[in-house]
Amino acid sequence: MALDEDYRSFRDHLSAADWAELLRIGGPFRCAPGAALLNEGEGGDHVFVLTSGLCKVVGARADHGRSLLALRAAGDTIGEQAAIDERPRSASAFAVVECRGQRLRGPEFTAFVRRRGLGTQLTGYLSMKLRSNGSMISELSRSSARSKVAWLLCRLTAGAGQDDFVPLPQRDLADLLGLARSSVAASLADFRALGLLRTEQGGVHVLDPAALLDEIHRSR
Repeated sequence: MALDEDYRSFRDHLSAADWAELLRIGGPFRCAPGAALLNEGEGGDHVFVLTSGLCKVVGARADHGRSLLALRAAGDTIGEQAAIDERPRSASAFAVVECRGQRLRGPEFTAFVRRRGLGTQLTGYLSMKLRSNGSMISELSRSSARSKVAWLLCRLTAGAGQDDFVPLPQRDLADLLGLARSSVAASLADFRALGLLRTEQGGVHVLDPAALLDEIHRSR
């Protein structure tokens, strides 16, 4: 398993002028760690444009837990699908670390896309999201628990863009990956013994991201 190096955010699909214009629409938002931006099954057409932070997109599981569907960081948009098809939210989104950006009404977002002639760029971005989500889910389904934990820690550290601290306790990591908490605890203990990370109440400090990334391949 590897991190998705080919992924391009919505910002990457736009010119600097288009991105600047988008950030002038709507109003600013701030979302504290753990707070919900969107809830699965609810109505609403607001679109969130992330300029900093990291969000997890999750879907309900049959056992009443949540499965990790995607991770979204600065440059991404969240909730644009409901603005396009006017259907209930298909997933929930929560801030992993503090998130900031712009909050737009659906009609504001779609009008921006039409006005700037960005239909092709939006289609390309949505397609990339789907491919990235499907690839991640497929890779996670074939990986060992140890590899899954290493991947998630690397992705969360890279996406947060702040420091090496992942502010998620073991139960949240287990819930995101659909693993037993004991499996996550055992993997963290192994990585801690190798000097790759340090655990503390409420999160994990990644000490050697490169070595932890290597563990993804060794643990398949």
